[in-house]
Amino acid sequence: MLVKKKAHSKRGIQAYEKGKKLEDRVATWLRKQGYTCKKRVLARGKIEARPYEVDIYATKGRLYKHHLWVECKAHKVKRTFIHKLVEEARDVKAMNNDNSDIQPWAPNMLMLVSDAGFDSDAVKLADKYKIYCVHANKTFEFVASRKRNNMEDGENSKFD
Repeated sequence: MLVKKKAHSKRGIQAYEKGKKLEDRVATWLRKQGYTCKKRVLARGKIEARPYEVDIYATKGRLYKHHLWVECKAHKVKRTFIHKLVEEARDVKAMNNDNSDIQPWAPNMLMLVSDAGFDSDAVKLADKYKIYCVHANKTFEFVASRKRNNMEDGENSKFD
């Protein structure tokens, strides 16, 4: 039993390292597009007592017109994660709408980046909420209906 536990722990560490490398790649990609990025930022919500960890918080534009919450996944994204991200973003936005000094920002754009892709239900749900989905293979490819030009035009996600 002890051997299995060590193997599981080793896989967990490998997955964590793979996820960190993906976050670094995505932050570099976004910086090349003119975004300012902060990694592993804590965001407080109105309902949840503990803060959410945002993989990448990116801003762009005069007076930070774009507030982009980016989640990076080193596995295939399923629809349950879309629901989770939307609820977390709503909670953070609710805190910000109360003019709280605790949370000085709220996302207006959501992005999921996966190096393993997205299942079809996740893509459909992401389209509903106007979430940007990016498959990070050798290049960064937008999937679903939200594309790079939507981001450049500042098209917000729709989660409120």
